[in-house]
Amino acid sequence: MTKADRLKRMLNPARVAWFGGGGIAPAIDYMKANGFAGEAIAVNPKRAEIAGLPCVPSAADLPWAPDVAVLVIPKEAVIETVRALSEQGCGGVVCITSGFSESADGVARQTEMIEAAGEMPVIGPNCPGIANFLDGNAFMMDHFGNHSPGKGVAVISNGGAYLSDLGCADRSQPIAYMIGLGNQAMVSVADMLDAVLDDARVTAVNVYFEGIADVGKLSQAAAKAAGKGIPVVAIKGGRSEAGTRAAQSHTASLSGDAAVASALFRRFGWIEVTTPSEAIETVKMLNFTPIPKGLKTGFITSSGSYAVLGGDIAEKAGLQMVPPSAEVAPAIDAALPAYVGPANPLDISDAHGWPQGDQLPIYQAFAQDDYDLFAQVMCYPPESGWDMSTWDATTGALAEAKGNRPAAFVNTLAEALPREARDRMIASGMAPLQGIEDGLRAVAHAARYGKSRVDLNPEVMILNAESSARPGGGEAQRPPRGGRAGRCLADLPGGTLSEAEAKLWLAEAGLDVPRQWLVHGPGGLPEIPCTCAVKAIVPGLLHKTEAGAVALNIAPEDLSAAISAMAERLAEQNLEAEGFLIEEMIQDPVGELLVGIRHVPGIGLTLTLAIGGIAVELMQDTATLILPAPRADIEAALRGLKLAPLILGYRGRPAADLAAALNAIEALCAFAAEHPEIAELEVNPLLLTQTRAVIADAVLTLKG
Repeated sequence: MTKADRLKRMLNPARVAWFGGGGIAPAIDYMKANGFAGEAIAVNPKRAEIAGLPCVPSAADLPWAPDVAVLVIPKEAVIETVRALSEQGCGGVVCITSGFSESADGVARQTEMIEAAGEMPVIGPNCPGIANFLDGNAFMMDHFGNHSPGKGVAVISNGGAYLSDLGCADRSQPIAYMIGLGNQAMVSVADMLDAVLDDARVTAVNVYFEGIADVGKLSQAAAKAAGKGIPVVAIKGGRSEAGTRAAQSHTASLSGDAAVASALFRRFGWIEVTTPSEAIETVKMLNFTPIPKGLKTGFITSSGSYAVLGGDIAEKAGLQMVPPSAEVAPAIDAALPAYVGPANPLDISDAHGWPQGDQLPIYQAFAQDDYDLFAQVMCYPPESGWDMSTWDATTGALAEAKGNRPAAFVNTLAEALPREARDRMIASGMAPLQGIEDGLRAVAHAARYGKSRVDLNPEVMILNAESSARPGGGEAQRPPRGGRAGRCLADLPGGTLSEAEAKLWLAEAGLDVPRQWLVHGPGGLPEIPCTCAVKAIVPGLLHKTEAGAVALNIAPEDLSAAISAMAERLAEQNLEAEGFLIEEMIQDPVGELLVGIRHVPGIGLTLTLAIGGIAVELMQDTATLILPAPRADIEAALRGLKLAPLILGYRGRPAADLAAALNAIEALCAFAAEHPEIAELEVNPLLLTQTRAVIADAVLTLKG
């Protein structure tokens, strides 16, 4: 039986065993309340029953091998219990017990648990449990809501709080599965994603990540989702960790975990959100109405304020609100009250209070244009407030007029949309969304996904496992690679190479670097025929400008004095140069790029692009891609930078040679891929002219 088969057995078991004391009674009651129809038993040496389940003293006394065993026992007892269950042929274990790799003294214990499990999968440890609401199977150590959607979203999370938020919110969220993975000791997000995608009742998947691992298998699951047309909504926690690397280099600070995660999600064609409420509204939009084919939106409201405010939010989210066509506008105008006119956003004003049949011509006329979807933005009164029938009438009119096109009702306040109204909208094929910002972002997420999914190619999503280890351990043998004077980068010690050394390696790889001369001081300089830059070589000094270790536009006759002055500036800071790099100044540069390539453990190589120099720090305008990446994606990322017009001929400026820039970027990517010993390679700036792309500065760091 494969791992996937075992996980499916755990999600739809016929027999379950609960291990624990009286504290598991609420969890057993929750299991019963969700309709578990199989056999269940408890394991406790001191009790005859728990929550109505008969008890046996130990795993050895079980009358059958459970399909799933839930452990809520002391951490010291977990390993032997897991071993006994594995020997009995248990399908798998959900280990709710904590005290493993999440704590300093638990790493060895988790390793022992994995060894004891053998081929039997263990979900957790330190997890909240699992639930398959579609089949009435809930094995969780808390109450995560009552759900029986018939179809819906599979929610996969590291921890329980996220699941609790999504499960217990009163928002008509269609939850099909809830899976808490905890430490992911044996079962990863990728494993569970692969398993739930085989259930035809799953309409979408929502994943909350705190850490991303097993990226090779995750990419395979992403390709599977794309092939099946199942959207994935992803949210990444721990987004502030990039700050801890800020002092390392520009690339490390600008393409930290959050940027890398976002790049990975984009490669997979996933929808990224930032909050649980945004996730809820997005999965509702994906589940309750057809997925839009594009962003062209017909926006309807009954308030001028909602038209203005909602229009601002919708446009910022990326929705396109094209005014009614000249052919359709007269029909809309004829159906509206006399004091409002055809527009998009369309304000129907007090027609909102008309009977549904009288409102219908407005919506029918508005719907004659070829909108991809409709968004109706209003706010229901509280259930004890005004008569809701007028709101029911206006939403009913849109539901009748929209035909087969997607539509969402966006309640401006999240808490004020009654369940009865939500149920009626769902039955009519409309998504009832709650909160104007989350709701309109959800509409835009679904529309972007619908527009882009036709271009998703599952094959290009798949990434190789970033490890090159052989099955027997150690690193796979690579053919010897010649380097400078027969050396290989892999032969060098870990750490950062000097700029001069880095550029020699890059020049040998075919990249364009300036002519350079390496000297040890101001005396005995060679004949240099051109205006130059002078840079001090100081080990460990990554950002030379701030230390006064760079001088530009130095004439040949002034080089000696420039080097002397630079040495004095460094001495004042207790710094000493090992040498000085003199380089030809590149004439007539059009612009600068930062190109950073970094090895991210668990993922592989990432590429960060930005307009170079100090602009990258001031603007925080970067694009990050997971490598390998097609040239078209690199070009799109480059063109997507806010400052890209500066190198593309903005307002009559000379344009850089974009092909030369892309050639250089691709060559740097190929160099990094060829040398897995590289930890980080940063070129800043890559000087762009109308004919060249020249490496003006480079930092090359090897793994140590």
